[in-house]
Amino acid sequence: MLPTELAELVQEVIHHKCERQNIELKRAGKGTPEKLYDTLSSFSNQSGGGIILFGIDEKNNYEITGVYDAQDLQTKVASQALQMEPVVRPVFTVAEIEGRIIVSAEIAECDIFDKPCFYKAPGD
Repeated sequence: MLPTELAELVQEVIHHKCERQNIELKRAGKGTPEKLYDTLSSFSNQSGGGIILFGIDEKNNYEITGVYDAQDLQTKVASQALQMEPVVRPVFTVAEIEGRIIVSAEIAECDIFDKPCFYKAPGD
């Protein structure tokens, strides 16, 4: 996704004020959400995958809050994705909207032969 496409998607989500089956919002203003495993699994197993949008606060009227640190966020999300079986490889896009940084993580659907995708605890 291009940054301009990310900006359009964010505006659409704010306009409709709701997530969709393939879009999940995470605030991430003070750090990376610690447990993204359910979302990574869900999007990897559903037809067409999904997109996680970081930097939007749905509990505060879908305000664009921005993320705390785009680089660190990407590193930590990728680290969680490596703990999935099979490994999930998010595709990240960063855009500035209203002076705030938004990050998206596109999660592709797993190949049918690799499903189900699930969290693999360290040491398993």
